[in-house]
Amino acid sequence: MADTSQHTAAAERPARFVRLKIALGMIPEPSGRPSFIWLERWNTVIVGFAVAIGVPLLSLFVAYEDKKTILIWWLAIWLIFFFFFEGRELNGQMQGRGAIKQEQWSAQQRNAAQHPFWGFIFAIVAWFVVFAVHVAIKVYPAFDGSIVHLIFSVIPKQAWASLFDTPLYYGFVEWFIILQAWVGVNRVNYIMSDVGNTYSKAAPMGERTISRGEH
Repeated sequence: MADTSQHTAAAERPARFVRLKIALGMIPEPSGRPSFIWLERWNTVIVGFAVAIGVPLLSLFVAYEDKKTILIWWLAIWLIFFFFFEGRELNGQMQGRGAIKQEQWSAQQRNAAQHPFWGFIFAIVAWFVVFAVHVAIKVYPAFDGSIVHLIFSVIPKQAWASLFDTPLYYGFVEWFIILQAWVGVNRVNYIMSDVGNTYSKAAPMGERTISRGEH
């Protein structure tokens, strides 16, 4: 009896670190609902904000040596994060319905997939506005009344000098993050578009396939 009760207690005891494993997405939630489902909707916004806010802050407050460390971590993590949750959103539709819902797919491609680009544009516009104001402040005292001299001599010289002393200075790390993330998002969206279209043609709505758990 003692052995039986011990085995029963051991069987009923929950596995260790269940909450942690669910939080990390290693196992699904007890309800069967996938972990991190909110990231499937917000991963594009997170990447956009990371670039829009992170790149200017990187320029203003982080030393160059620390920037290189941040760049390494960014390259190691962000594209895997973005690709994983974009792909899981498509797979979730197939597993849940057995088909791609065209309205949801169109919204994902039209809206969500474009969110990171707004972040990239914001980071570039922020740099350009600060740069333009900096050039204007430097050029104004040197204006001698000659528009031709101003346009073809004073402004070009000051613009070149301001590339290196603007308050919001983007060096190699900042421009590399923007360019690499722009290209990466473009390629992921292209791949996801092809996969989504293939899924949509393979299993259109109305021809639902049997998913796990259905009989």
